[in-house]
Amino acid sequence: MAMVAAMLIWGISWPSAKITGRYADPELIMVWRFIFAAATMTSIMFFMGIKSQFPKKSLSYVIIAAIFLVGYNYNYFKGTQIGMASLGGIIVPTMSPLVTYIFVFKIFGKTIHRKEVAGIILGMIGGLILLRFWEINIQSLLDSGNIFFIMAAVIWAGVTIATQKATTELQVLNFSLWLYLFALIFSIPLVPWKSLLTVFQFDWIYWINFLIISVGSLGFGTTIFFLTTMKLGSEKASSFMYVVPTSAMGISAIVLGERIQWSTLIGGILAVTAVYLINRK
Repeated sequence: MAMVAAMLIWGISWPSAKITGRYADPELIMVWRFIFAAATMTSIMFFMGIKSQFPKKSLSYVIIAAIFLVGYNYNYFKGTQIGMASLGGIIVPTMSPLVTYIFVFKIFGKTIHRKEVAGIILGMIGGLILLRFWEINIQSLLDSGNIFFIMAAVIWAGVTIATQKATTELQVLNFSLWLYLFALIFSIPLVPWKSLLTVFQFDWIYWINFLIISVGSLGFGTTIFFLTTMKLGSEKASSFMYVVPTSAMGISAIVLGERIQWSTLIGGILAVTAVYLINRK
């Protein structure tokens, strides 16, 4: 249930990301996102009595995951600035599990079962329909922002796999804290110092949506995702991302007035069905 709640929050975060993107560039938003996420994680660890443990053996995996996380966040914010939040909230969680499965089976040589093959195929078909493959060309991918969503999906697969490797040694909350701190270190040079504090000039609409994407989505949602990754494995955990499209579509339609196309509905239904097939015992 916690994982489903986390995925619903991830879905809500897509329209919130588009709203925050109207105020500032992706680099500035993601720097403050990492600051607030690290502060949230520190507070949770304090109240739970968990001491911070520096990742010695898994440091390389934490650094790799942090680099991927910076790349993901840039594409996440850039894509929602240009394109439709509802499409991003469907393309990324639909395509990322497929990429993760391919990487896991290729790198670790795991056995793939027929039901998982069926789930992957359904997810691929759903993804193509969501992208409206019959209209695809390079210019449309750039103009719609979909190229950023596709890149985000591929990069998130790297975050998922690196997380699974790192959390074999490091407690999940500790991993999350160091992940956000290293991501902050890698992203802060991208923002001019003179513009770093401009976020405090923004109105309450920005801050409500910013708290959703930082404290709610990154602080709570991503940590639950990492916990699930540790318990179920990266390929199983990533399949839960198929739950995200439902809330992403609904909230985007209500808040942003984005029109839901027939291709979005059909592609989303196929993607959610894929979750059941991949996770069915």
